[in-house]
Amino acid sequence: MPIFLNSTARQGLPESNLRLLLAMAFTFISSVLLTLSAATADNGAAEVLAASPEDRRAQAPALAVTSDGTVHVIWIDKGAVGEADRKGAKVKGTHHSHQAFADLYYARLLPDAGTFSDVQMLNPEPGQVWGFSISRPVMATDAMDRVHIVYPVNGTSPETGKSVASSFYTRSTDLGGHFDPPTQLNRDPTEDLSALIMGGLAQAQVFGGLAVSPEGSVHTFWLDTRGMDASMRAALYYRRSDNGGAEFGEEVRIQENNQCPCCQISAVAQDESSLFVSARQIHGDNIRTPMMMHSGDGGASFSSPVAMGGTPWRLEGCPLKLTAMAVTGSRVHSLVHNGAEEPPGLLYSHALDDAGSFITPKKIHPDAAISDSPAMASSGQMLLAVWHAKEDGPRQIFYRFSLDGGETFLPVQRFDTGEASVGYPAVATAPDGRFVVAWQADEVIHVTYLNAPQQTVAGL
Repeated sequence: MPIFLNSTARQGLPESNLRLLLAMAFTFISSVLLTLSAATADNGAAEVLAASPEDRRAQAPALAVTSDGTVHVIWIDKGAVGEADRKGAKVKGTHHSHQAFADLYYARLLPDAGTFSDVQMLNPEPGQVWGFSISRPVMATDAMDRVHIVYPVNGTSPETGKSVASSFYTRSTDLGGHFDPPTQLNRDPTEDLSALIMGGLAQAQVFGGLAVSPEGSVHTFWLDTRGMDASMRAALYYRRSDNGGAEFGEEVRIQENNQCPCCQISAVAQDESSLFVSARQIHGDNIRTPMMMHSGDGGASFSSPVAMGGTPWRLEGCPLKLTAMAVTGSRVHSLVHNGAEEPPGLLYSHALDDAGSFITPKKIHPDAAISDSPAMASSGQMLLAVWHAKEDGPRQIFYRFSLDGGETFLPVQRFDTGEASVGYPAVATAPDGRFVVAWQADEVIHVTYLNAPQQTVAGL
């Protein structure tokens, strides 16, 4: 247990006893820290399960858990093992194609089941999903156990007849047994920006985010090329459902064309009225800064964007980096990659619930040569951060707990992922207090439970 000495107690202790007590305290703390350090190789993870079929190529998982304990996982399916990626033709005068034709797959792990089941393709026609690991499908659940999903879809604008990529929404109201026909969230663009965007797309309304309140208000966001000019900056759009995804209101532009066009949106709901959304804005001479906005009225309005701190990152192109977010009590937490740091890595920060200002960010993994692809989840005051990083070998999946709402963190730990090529973790909270973590291992989606720690001594 922690040992505290107040001034009155110190005055009443003989010097020899005081030295003895301080020595005992030092020994206790050192033993706990040693135990925590040893836990980096012996963590609280359970058996690792494969969610995706091993004969198919899966990437970029997302997951959520319903109140009955069912684990729901989605991922981008790139085809059977041995098949090449389905991409669009290279357009003359460009370096590569911006088109990709993949599928959105789903599986669930029922309570007390030992394997994932009910694997199914959610897009109605093969190849409809605009699938990249940096434009991931996102999912969330609500207190009514509805499963909500936003994902990017290939299409043709009826206004221009040109290829576009759009954001779509679907949901399940029976714990993943069936999913509704998908609904397009954005309006069809009327401008042909093929010469500006290049790569085979005339417009893109993608890199979506999703936040769902416990009561079932569904908040969707995406980056939008409508209004884009030669500065290559996107707008931020928003659309809300107040009845659990059955119907959506009109789309709303909540930020003008000053957004980094390929850094995926992230969002999180604190309750029915409070939610946060993060995007990366472009300032000055191509300074690309992660920003956060808060709504205290259920999405009717949003605050001015607030920077999360860190070294200004000047970059000619888009860094393709999202911000992970979570809420604990009155705090909102952020974890985001900053390439201007030395070495490049993930910075953690937090703010009060109105996101008025963020504390000075700190590296979540100081010993990493590079850290990236963050995910976060919370339970009460407990916060779990997960990411992929390299220390002195291949890329691995690491994590870190905070037991006090981000004031301090326990030491960095890692999952034992063997020799697989791993990355792109996702995390969710289970109703029994455990956390569920998924990641891509080679081209299979792996999932495991992670027990909450009992230690009360922080490592940083």
